[in-house]
Formats: sequence, structure tokens, C-alpha cells
Amino acid sequence: MNAIRSAGQGGDDSFVLVANTPGFVEQLGFLMPERDIEAAFPRQGSHWRLATTAQGECTFLGREGCLLDRSVRPIYCRLFPLWQFQGQLTWFTAAECLANEECGSLAAMIEAMNTSRTEVRGLFSEMCSKLGLEPDAKVKS
Repeated sequence: MNAIRSAGQGGDDSFVLVANTPGFVEQLGFLMPERDIEAAFPRQGSHWRLATTAQGECTFLGREGCLLDRSVRPIYCRLFPLWQFQGQLTWFTAAECLANEECGSLAAMIEAMNTSRTEVRGLFSEMCSKLGLEPDAKVKS
């Protein structure tokens, strides 16, 4: 939030505080089965996220993709559509992702996103750390 505000690319209405709903916690648990989601996002708690339009699109999404400079994007946004699932790199096949129309493999997606496997793994690790999502010692990945 602070990086976006400091860059003059968003105001107070660019972020919303939302409840940690059961659906949110469940979905994160599915996406990160080796992480202790409920410890980081207790069901009675809340978290900040980027605001969306009435159609559910990020307020920073333009016709050509994200309007924010890559250096100030939240880590999740720098990762998207790439992800790490149970130690393996993969990507989301969201219809709204422009790169999905062009990329048929992980290597093509990484190249299209102008990144590397090492950077994706590093960003994923940094995101988890900042969210308090350290690997759960009880879960084998």
C-alpha cells in the first residue's frame, strides 16, 4: 500500500479492508496446502486488498494489463499469473489474463512475464513470509 501511495499511483480508495471469510480462508488453504493459513488469517480477522470495480476487476487493470509500475505492485500482482504449488511452479489459467492467450507452457509464461524461475520462487517465498505464511511443519510438501 505504501509503495503505491508513495509513487502517487493510488489513494485511500485504492484499498479495502475485507473480512477473512470462510471461503477466502478455504481458497487460500487449497492454493497453499503446506501453509498454516488459519494462523495467518484467523476467521474473525480481516486483511487489506486492492479495491475492485463493480465488475470485480482490479482498479489498476487497464486494457494492456496492470497500470502500476512493476516496482510498486504488490508481490501477488508481480507473481500473477505464476504461482508455486506444493513446491512446483505453475500458473493460473484465468480468462482475464492476457498472457494465457499466448502461452501454452510454463517456460513460455515465464518468458512472457519477463521473469525467471528463480525470481518467481523468490517472490513467492517473500510474499509468504510477509503474510506470516511460513511452511507448516506438520504438513509434508
